[in-house]
Amino acid sequence: MSEPLTPVAERRGFPATFWTANTIEIFERAAYYAMASFMVIYLKETLGMSPAAATLLNGSLLWGIIYFLPILSGTLADKYGYKRTLSYAFVMIALGYVIMGNVQKFWPSLSGAAGGGAVNFIVPVIIGICLIGLGGSVVKPCIAGTVQKTAGTRATLAFGIFYMVINIGSISGRAVSYAVRTKLGIPAIFQYPSTIFALIGLAVVLFIYREPQFVSDGRKDGQHVAKRTLGQALLGIFIVLRNIRFVFLIIVLGLFWFLYIQLYNLMPLFMRYVDPNAPMDLYTMANPLMIVCFQLLITRVARRWAPIKSIMFGAVVVTAGMLLNVLPPLLFGDITRQVDLGIKLPIAGVFMIISIAAMAVGEMVAAPRIFEYIGAIAPKGQEGLYLGYQSLPIALASIIGGPVGGRLFETYINTPLKEGRAVDTVPMWLIIVGIGIVSIAGLYVYDRMLVKPGKGRTAGA
Repeated sequence: MSEPLTPVAERRGFPATFWTANTIEIFERAAYYAMASFMVIYLKETLGMSPAAATLLNGSLLWGIIYFLPILSGTLADKYGYKRTLSYAFVMIALGYVIMGNVQKFWPSLSGAAGGGAVNFIVPVIIGICLIGLGGSVVKPCIAGTVQKTAGTRATLAFGIFYMVINIGSISGRAVSYAVRTKLGIPAIFQYPSTIFALIGLAVVLFIYREPQFVSDGRKDGQHVAKRTLGQALLGIFIVLRNIRFVFLIIVLGLFWFLYIQLYNLMPLFMRYVDPNAPMDLYTMANPLMIVCFQLLITRVARRWAPIKSIMFGAVVVTAGMLLNVLPPLLFGDITRQVDLGIKLPIAGVFMIISIAAMAVGEMVAAPRIFEYIGAIAPKGQEGLYLGYQSLPIALASIIGGPVGGRLFETYINTPLKEGRAVDTVPMWLIIVGIGIVSIAGLYVYDRMLVKPGKGRTAGA
């Protein structure tokens, strides 16, 4: 859009490009969440990797790339245009899913191991994950940037729709994944729903999507416009990280997201221990379903709270949700005991669903306010710079949280099973809960001792 939206245009609704961008987001998220709940299970059960290696690749590599690289990929998108950048991104994503779904077919012969014996799939898996991660890191800033550029004066509504669309894509991907996986097996998740969703997204980009207000370096509306270079983006990282107080906040928020990361690392491994056929795509669907059903209500309830109060309350709820997983072995002993709720689920699975739903409530309360809080506590004149690095806590949580979750599974479940000892999962969950408690305490310390009075506490109140 090259001209500001008029009041009449505002009343007519968002422009077509806004809805096209949200359509693209639905297919990209459907592709991703079709396989997300089964990535560590696929790496461990199908490809024979250890839990530690599976969570390292899923958490540190895949999630780390997706949430760290937008700092740089957003600069590339601004430089070369969203349409071109999105086109390359979806080609990479689709190719990554194709590789991930076919490593068992092609890699043994390519690596010279077709004659028998164990096959090490690490090389094609790293290639596939890097392609998915790099492509995903580009899609995020392009779609969010399009939403921002086409929102006019209704940015809050626009991003509310965008957030809802993400979760609609998440639900759709998991539902299709379940239907395909139960008939064709886990590798088919990558081969069919993830790849097809990604290719549909590419088609929408190529044939329907239109560039929203992209200009090269020069003059626009009487002002000089200069796109940031990669060098400037890298320099911004050092500027932000020189602020010790902000680094402390990144670490504390990273501890909060550490718990959420276990939804796709430790929790799938744990549930497949409890039930070897556990449908993790259905278990984790509790997260987006809760968000779609209750986000508006929770936003209305929490909107009058100061951002830090919302974030701390969200951290408390997420931590309490994780604590629920301690109860089955303490109350029932046998966590595999089946409970009939219309469908038969292990008692640990019932508590897991409640835990995931509770974590979704905490996410809904806290996540939208983190962006606002960072903007409020940023040094004057550097708000945009600091907001550009708001995904760093999730990147940090992914890079560390993935392998830590795998190591906890190894220590408290895998090793005892191999040694013929009794499995005790209570300490494992208490360690995760302890990290949540540390994040809550860190948020309190940061807000009360490290932030100037009134700067972050009252913003948004």
